[in-house]
Amino acid sequence: MTTDGGRTQRTLRVRVVLAYGLVLLGLLALIISTPFVLAIVAPASADWGKLSDISQAYGAVSVLLSAIALAGVALSLIYQVRQARTSSEQAIRDSHLQLATLALSDPDLLQAWSPPVAPVSLKRHQQHLITSLALGELLQRFRIGHLSAEKLAVKLDGHFRGEIAREQWEREGSGWRATMGAGDRRDRVFVRLVDEQYQVAIAAGPARAAGAWVRDGSTRRRD
Repeated sequence: MTTDGGRTQRTLRVRVVLAYGLVLLGLLALIISTPFVLAIVAPASADWGKLSDISQAYGAVSVLLSAIALAGVALSLIYQVRQARTSSEQAIRDSHLQLATLALSDPDLLQAWSPPVAPVSLKRHQQHLITSLALGELLQRFRIGHLSAEKLAVKLDGHFRGEIAREQWEREGSGWRATMGAGDRRDRVFVRLVDEQYQVAIAAGPARAAGAWVRDGSTRRRD
């Protein structure tokens, strides 16, 4: 279903492209009409050699203006393509989140989800799924530029402090590598950074046990 936000974005993109197109057409019309305008307004005694020199100089400027206008249209189209891709990725992400929420709400439905790579308890499988969704959220933010590589490393440092996150990556990391390896450059950078921070966390010492995050029935804040 198309949302109002999606329609608004498409309308804005169309208006931007039309605006650039009109500017380009106006510049082309001005360039083409220049000789005719000169022929009409120039007096009969005008030095056409001098006017020719002026016209040539103006022609160079007009070419530069046309090039700038074309570059503006090209940049606008590139921006629109990126925006469309981001919107599509977000829609896919939202759909995936809805399916995950549905699966987590019912153990019977969770069995229809991709099975774990190795036998694991239902609770642990749910925890791994949540951890995988957390990584997916970081991936989405990294793809659209909301997270730099440096900020992503900081997020992953906290992510891999817990044993569940480490378990999830140990079990499912190979699948992520295969999937991200078939993606674009940012996908490959993302999975490389995740691998690096996982190794850093392992070298730093044991993970914090899942039970250590909770005391007296209430969730404690992360350090």
